[in-house]
Amino acid sequence: MKTLLQRVIQDKETNLYPVWLMRQAGRYMPEYMAMKQQSDGFLDMALTPWKAAEITMQPIHAFDMDCAIIFSDILVINHAIGQYLDYKPAPVLGEFKKEFLSTPMDVFEEKCEPVYEAIRLTREQLDDSKSLIGFAAAPWTICKYALGGRKVLDVVNGLVPYIIRHLELQIEAGCDTVQIFDSHAGDIRVAEFEDYVMKPTKIIVDAIRAKYPDVCIIAFPRLVGKLINEYIEYVNPDAVNISDDLPVDQIQSEVIQGGISIKILLEGDDITPILLKMKDKPYIVNLAHGINKETPVENVESFVNTVKDFRNSFPVINNV
Repeated sequence: MKTLLQRVIQDKETNLYPVWLMRQAGRYMPEYMAMKQQSDGFLDMALTPWKAAEITMQPIHAFDMDCAIIFSDILVINHAIGQYLDYKPAPVLGEFKKEFLSTPMDVFEEKCEPVYEAIRLTREQLDDSKSLIGFAAAPWTICKYALGGRKVLDVVNGLVPYIIRHLELQIEAGCDTVQIFDSHAGDIRVAEFEDYVMKPTKIIVDAIRAKYPDVCIIAFPRLVGKLINEYIEYVNPDAVNISDDLPVDQIQSEVIQGGISIKILLEGDDITPILLKMKDKPYIVNLAHGINKETPVENVESFVNTVKDFRNSFPVINNV
């Protein structure tokens, strides 16, 4: 049985409106804050498997989201190749050394193992009708954090094998979908966009697709403006999460995710007009960025219920 997310991405079904939200497990939830109080910082929560699994399931229990995304962080890769990482609460990274890119893969895998165990624990709890999403940052975004904003192409390319392996092991642990976050793609100049953003991401997408053809691949090149269509054609993900910097009718992707301003959720505005605009299109309901920590819980509940009420107004299409 396919999940709603798989039906939209793989079969291009319309009017299903699967809904999940980036940072759906986070500081806006009392359950999350209670776990935080019992933990020794962010890394303790992210790298203690039972805690990460429990946090991942919190928005499923609270709002019955259609997808769970494993509670982790894009900078786990930096940590696993040897770069110092802490959160105060923003990430603090130590000096990046060239030898980090020679970290043996078995050492990398061992440091990331808590993520994979958390996925296994989550998959045991998550209903089969719901997708479980794993993720990683794209090479440029990891590089920007690693080097404090400096652009070094050798570092970008050197990160690719670790990102591929991290996604592979999340899939083998139980994820049916992966998302590649390029949160800082919009910072790259047009002349460098192919080398720093598109080429390395395409290598990752092609590697995952070749080994796991049934896994859905979502890409999120944030705030890249009109370069989004060049990115879609070159990288060729199964779906693309869009920012709110370009009208959706200018996006040349068959399957679109996101694009809803976090301000709409923060202020509790009605999203029905957005859902109507995406009628008869393969669309996944999500935001243009992660949930703001000040978002009222009741706004998230109303958001999800609005989506479900709207999709229930269409004739039932049996799963296949």
